[in-house]
Amino acid sequence: MSKHQDNWQNSRLKRIGVTSILLAAVVASSASAQTQGAPGHPLIVPPYPVRFGDRSLESTIRTDERYGHDGLFQGPRGWVYWNYLENPQPIQNPNLWPDMRSTYFLGRFSMPAGSSMTLRGEFPYARFFQFALYKWEHNTFVAMGESLRGPDIVPDSGSTNPFRVGADRLRSERRFTIHVIAKDPPQDSASRPENTLYVGTEGRDIQAVIRIYLPDQNKDGTGWGPPTIPYAKRGLPSYDAELADGSKLPAEDVVSQFAKPFTEATKQPMTTDQWEELVHAKDNDPSLTPATAPARNPPQWEKFWTIAYSVVGVFKSPEERAKTPYEGAMEGGGEGPYLVTYLSRHYGPVYVMQGKMPTFPNTYAGKDGQGAATMPAGQTQYWSLVSCEAVPSGQVVDGLTDFQVPLDEDRNYTIVVSRPEDRPSNATHENGVAWVKWSPRGEGLRDPRNRSDFGMLILRIMGNSPTWKQRPDNITKPGTGAEVMGPYFPKGHYTTKGQFETHRATKP
Repeated sequence: MSKHQDNWQNSRLKRIGVTSILLAAVVASSASAQTQGAPGHPLIVPPYPVRFGDRSLESTIRTDERYGHDGLFQGPRGWVYWNYLENPQPIQNPNLWPDMRSTYFLGRFSMPAGSSMTLRGEFPYARFFQFALYKWEHNTFVAMGESLRGPDIVPDSGSTNPFRVGADRLRSERRFTIHVIAKDPPQDSASRPENTLYVGTEGRDIQAVIRIYLPDQNKDGTGWGPPTIPYAKRGLPSYDAELADGSKLPAEDVVSQFAKPFTEATKQPMTTDQWEELVHAKDNDPSLTPATAPARNPPQWEKFWTIAYSVVGVFKSPEERAKTPYEGAMEGGGEGPYLVTYLSRHYGPVYVMQGKMPTFPNTYAGKDGQGAATMPAGQTQYWSLVSCEAVPSGQVVDGLTDFQVPLDEDRNYTIVVSRPEDRPSNATHENGVAWVKWSPRGEGLRDPRNRSDFGMLILRIMGNSPTWKQRPDNITKPGTGAEVMGPYFPKGHYTTKGQFETHRATKP
């Protein structure tokens, strides 16, 4: 255990008294939260974070109070807000497999042709940051190739971009300016102005997403403010606009003329009935059964391409699936590349996942608990694993980020996925094994047809260095993941609690 993990362990015990007051208030009203459409299960609010690096209840509440009232950007959205808050708003439901240590803000708007919007903000103190735009298509928002990740954003004059390798991550001068233009993008990408994104001239609905993954240890859920004391700054980017005729719009007019706020949770790309039709379709792969589909034994990891290929197509035989186009924009506003596998407890109550961890910038704590002072280099900017329910639910139940996974001397990992009652006694960090909870609800469907043995894992490996030859970005055809990624491509097998306790697992 590192010095900061040890300090965290001691300090969390001191916080139990204070946090228990908040805990009692929230848990006492959990039934109310259920009746108002929040999580369909008792709120899971630990008095302190379960793992080093998890978000605390107090930080979650403060983050919601600080940033949850903007006219354009709705949120904060993420697992902790939906599961910890007493009465989360519908838009805070992260219903398409979110990362566990992320905060999202969504802004839906449309812009008249020729108009522009300018956003001014500060880089958060976090591992990963992105501002991205999506278009409405196929009953969901899909990527349109208009996004800026943290390292790509040019800072304002006199400011530092803390996401660039070697940058001073803790410098207070960290401002940026982004422009959104209602014109078609220039055909020559070299002529595109810096920090500028285009939405076209059609006036269609656009969804902006602010992604912040893994804020520093001493920050709230956004990485802008402190986690336990008052914070007076805005945090979220400010904005104004200009119409094609030169008219200026202050923020309140941007909201009244451009914004189209969500009044309910974002829609799933698939309903329960559509999912059930897939499970029981007569033209499914004959090797699958309705009890376990689309899981296979042995489990198979693959790159996530699109809903059509990676959710619908996974039920089909290899011959039929080959007829489905796999290339296309990722639905639901995902930032990939992702890898995915489907599981079933019918094949075994314990799943063992193994692979090699790429190098990553360990920014969370730094030497003094204030976050890393300098942005380190890495093969990837962010690696995380989440345990998921089926697409009509879209919920996750547990997950790990790279720095929470124990590694051997060769950077190999072993991760056990099971229900708590099936967890092997030696599946602990001290034994060099990470553990992730398998959803006790299985598919998570509020329907008698729900299959409680269903499991699904999604692996994010994002912001990858172009010098890393085995990065998942280089997977350009289905079925080539292992060939491209080599030891970094995960593999796994089913087992039981007793077998793992007796035999453990061999190195990948």
